Amino acid sequence: MEGKYMVKRPVGRPRKYNEEQVNDLIEKFTEYINNTDIPIIVDFCSKNGILRDELYYYPEFSTLIKACVEKKEAALEMKALDGSINTTMAIFSLKQIGWSDKRIQEITGKDGEPLNPKQMTDAQLIAAIRAEREKNPSK
Repeated sequence: MEGKYMVKRPVGRPRKYNEEQVNDLIEKFTEYINNTDIPIIVDFCSKNGILRDELYYYPEFSTLIKACVEKKEAALEMKALDGSINTTMAIFSLKQIGWSDKRIQEITGKDGEPLNPKQMTDAQLIAAIRAEREKNPSK
């Protein structure tokens, strides 16, 4: 069944915006990033009648999205440090773009070697604790 009866069908979801519309949005997004102190992707999308998911769908916007997030991150950090914006809100916004305030602590042995804990029976552990208490009764 090959030949003139075969119809090549496009693969994937059809694009909602044509090339001219995409180029127009790229221009608007670039202008928005350059002229906004703290650019927010959802704000841009809302003002331009485009869904955020649609913006992420088009690879043409990937560099601009990264630039927007980086400018937002830098602005939030600087403004939080100089006290010109609410620190709690800045922290919340930074967590939305990947920041974290959890502490990771790694414990190693001497000179960074892995820890090699002694294996003790319960009786040996109790005896070691008693001996330590006898040496240092104030603890």
